[in-house]
Amino acid sequence: MLRPAFLALLLTSAAAQTFAQAPSETVPLLREIKQWVVGCDNLRNCHALSAPSGVDEEGYSSLTLHLWHQAGPEGYLRLRFDHRGQDVDLSTLLLDGKPLSLELTRDLHVELDDQGGDPEVQSYGVIEDAAARRWLQRLRNGQRLQLPGDEQAHVSLSGLSASLLLMDAVQGRVDNVTALARTGKGAASDVPPRMPTPVLRKFIAPPVLTTQEQASLMAAALQAVRPEEGEPEATAGALTAQQAITVVRYDCAAYNCEYDVNSRKRQAPYDETSLAIQPLPLDGAALQGSVWFDEATGTLSYFYKLRGIGDCGGTGSWVFDGERLRLSEFRMMPRCTGVASGDWPALWSTHTAP
Repeated sequence: MLRPAFLALLLTSAAAQTFAQAPSETVPLLREIKQWVVGCDNLRNCHALSAPSGVDEEGYSSLTLHLWHQAGPEGYLRLRFDHRGQDVDLSTLLLDGKPLSLELTRDLHVELDDQGGDPEVQSYGVIEDAAARRWLQRLRNGQRLQLPGDEQAHVSLSGLSASLLLMDAVQGRVDNVTALARTGKGAASDVPPRMPTPVLRKFIAPPVLTTQEQASLMAAALQAVRPEEGEPEATAGALTAQQAITVVRYDCAAYNCEYDVNSRKRQAPYDETSLAIQPLPLDGAALQGSVWFDEATGTLSYFYKLRGIGDCGGTGSWVFDGERLRLSEFRMMPRCTGVASGDWPALWSTHTAP
């Protein structure tokens, strides 16, 4: 028989191990940590990227370091450097003024596909798990990466360790062999599995709107909007054989507009009907900036800019499933650092049923 004291010790140890394995952060998550931004989606996949705050000596940088760690025991780890501007040789990178080892630089591979939608971006990836971990182990002990002779091409490592620890906490890896920041003896199999991916019903395209339907629906939608200045503009698309969606743009500023999005009957007098839209997490600025509806795919999308060149803000899309508009994708970037929207942290991920 086990003695009470020994039994209590076993139970305490088991509870501590279970706590270490359990994710300790709510997702989706978006957080700024010193010179880094971390985002984790609804599946607990995480993405951290270097992002100068612009309020200290770091300022703007033409060089960005991305880190992706997929959730789950076998989730992949990947690093990527993006350089905006002329071609460079990243094997010359300096860490705190000293060259990197050949063991690290030989793991950099030029990526030919355009990851972020910007043809002027040159990308170098570290795609093998062991190589990526070697890079992180080396960088965690440094302060700054710099391309020699280019003061604008740098990566501050201030906040990197805290970002890695946050990613570990989100994915339940703290004190695990798969952790990026605080490794331990926990087996990879102890890491919680990746969250199930939400499955969206495929949009069933109804008969398209006739020219008369479009004109009448847009006229009805415009009557419901009273802009402060300028003339509003409207578009319309079919949701079902009986229901349509109207999108009215009004009160535009320099690069963002206000929008009125409604569902209406496809028959006169084109009255409004109920339209359920899944809300964005993290107080995302939905249905502002630029909003459009794709009638072929039943997709409502938005792109909100925090400044004119569109390197920060929010973007997302919903798919109509026959009953409501369900969120299919959502990204946000709180800092304006030159990163294209395709490389903003993904905060909501889904896939569509075949």
